[in-house]
Amino acid sequence: MSAAVAWGETWTEFGPVAEEAPAFGDSIAEPFFAFMLARVEEDSLGVWTGEDIRRFTTQRGGKSRFPLDLVKELSRRRPPSGDQGRLAGNPVRAQWVLELTEDLDRPMPYDILGYHPGSLLVSRRLELWELALGDQTVQGPNDAGDRSARFQDVHIFALVAGYLALDADSLIDALLGSALDDAWTVGLVTAREGGRRIGLGVSLGRNNRRIYGEFDFVRDKVLPHGRPSMSALSSWSRRWLNPDRGFVPRPWTGLAGS
Repeated sequence: MSAAVAWGETWTEFGPVAEEAPAFGDSIAEPFFAFMLARVEEDSLGVWTGEDIRRFTTQRGGKSRFPLDLVKELSRRRPPSGDQGRLAGNPVRAQWVLELTEDLDRPMPYDILGYHPGSLLVSRRLELWELALGDQTVQGPNDAGDRSARFQDVHIFALVAGYLALDADSLIDALLGSALDDAWTVGLVTAREGGRRIGLGVSLGRNNRRIYGEFDFVRDKVLPHGRPSMSALSSWSRRWLNPDRGFVPRPWTGLAGS
């Protein structure tokens, strides 16, 4: 399955200049991401306790940036039939549910542009629906010549319940201005681009400004500049992530202090 996707105008809080691409390779440094993506690649279903994930992390010999002590349960099931809302008719492969022991409000575990940007807010229950979209060709506009990017094994994880948000520190927000903004995640994207495994967070700011951020699984870091192909992939993926329709929560409602 492939489709030509037009480049759309979008924003990145990291600036428009592409200076860094993710490292080549198939390894995943963060154990929590490694656990989830292994389930995706195997297309395995199940319910895993926090202890299961902590044991996986220990056996792997790594250390997680995330508070795994708060993980109660993670599950991946087939989506309920007849209850897919605006995603009905799309290739929804699985329903993911992450349950924590409490709402999370802790410092963001990754730095952005050399700064720790603020707090990561995660609801006690987070539900995402996984769409398997195969191979996609992202095509630039006519004036971009032959520039295009081809992605393999594209998966979109649409947030359908709960919240995952970055609450930017007011001092850092004032210092970096438009380079950093509060961000409500509407979905996540994973794919392969050539020899690279790529990750993408797709978000909205408080004024509905479109935001995206690329993640390097090998080096376990947020990349500080938006590459053109990631901008196009972000714009294209939003057709499934529109928070104003269907059952995706409207950003910033129900959050303390919002």
